[in-house]
Amino acid sequence: MLRKYLLPTIALFGALIGLVVVFWSEKKENIPPILYPPSTSPYKNAVYGSGMIEASTENIAIGTPFIEPLTNIYVVEGDMVKKGDPLLKLDTRLLEAECETASAQLSAAIINFENLQNQYSFYERLTDRNAVSEQAYSVAYYGMREAEEQVRVAEAQLGQILTNIERSTVRAPVDGQILQVNAHIGEIYPTTSYNTTKSYVSLQTSLILMGAVAPMQMRIDIDEEDSWRFIKGSRATAFVRGNSRINFPMEFLRIEPYIIPKTSFTGETIERIDTRVFQVLYRFERKDLPVYPGQLLDVYIEAAPNVFAEQSDRKNE
Repeated sequence: MLRKYLLPTIALFGALIGLVVVFWSEKKENIPPILYPPSTSPYKNAVYGSGMIEASTENIAIGTPFIEPLTNIYVVEGDMVKKGDPLLKLDTRLLEAECETASAQLSAAIINFENLQNQYSFYERLTDRNAVSEQAYSVAYYGMREAEEQVRVAEAQLGQILTNIERSTVRAPVDGQILQVNAHIGEIYPTTSYNTTKSYVSLQTSLILMGAVAPMQMRIDIDEEDSWRFIKGSRATAFVRGNSRINFPMEFLRIEPYIIPKTSFTGETIERIDTRVFQVLYRFERKDLPVYPGQLLDVYIEAAPNVFAEQSDRKNE
């Protein structure tokens, strides 16, 4: 009798345990609150854009006027500099040697000029001009004039070399902050080249990246599909990615009406690489905001309602 009910009892007990396990595993845990919720538009009608912070002078890529080794670097990242402060210094030994040669040539030219000028003065002091032929007089006069011009040429050559020596010390073009230093002493760099699309400065050939950071400005990419919704002078608010509670208003600066290809991609295989963007510039004061040049932010720009759609609806009525 016991054996008759033993197996069904064990099976029923196992089924009950299985049901308990299933119900227990389906018990949902409390979802923790989102500490930093995604940003939302503060405006009823808005255009979204991706903004990158840059210097108010735009990011300035510092290069070198000559292809010579670097001998000194006077700044580091974060330094504040004034216009005219030295940033880099190139090797000037070759220019200094050329300067000595040019100085010697100038001295020789001056001696030659003084000699010919002295010879010409003999003809000038003659009381009887018939004592010398007109040809000899002209040769002496134009010889002196030629020597005088040679002195000026030598002076110009020496001045050019001295100017190049002065240019070998690269100086800050504006007041601003050093954003990045990519130079090293002893290396030889080519001259700086720029991106003709005028988007974000490439650092491949910029020895130093600098610019004015008070105030800062933000370059905002608006998809070309939304460009018609943008209204010049509209209010805009930027949100820090990762913490939407950090946000701040911005002041309209200007637009760049030429639409360019989008330069930032997601890397996904389904992305559209033919996307073009309309760029607008806004200005803001950094103060104590934890934002930095080169940082990407989410930007919402106030836009008007779809006026074109409303006009189309009225026509259909």
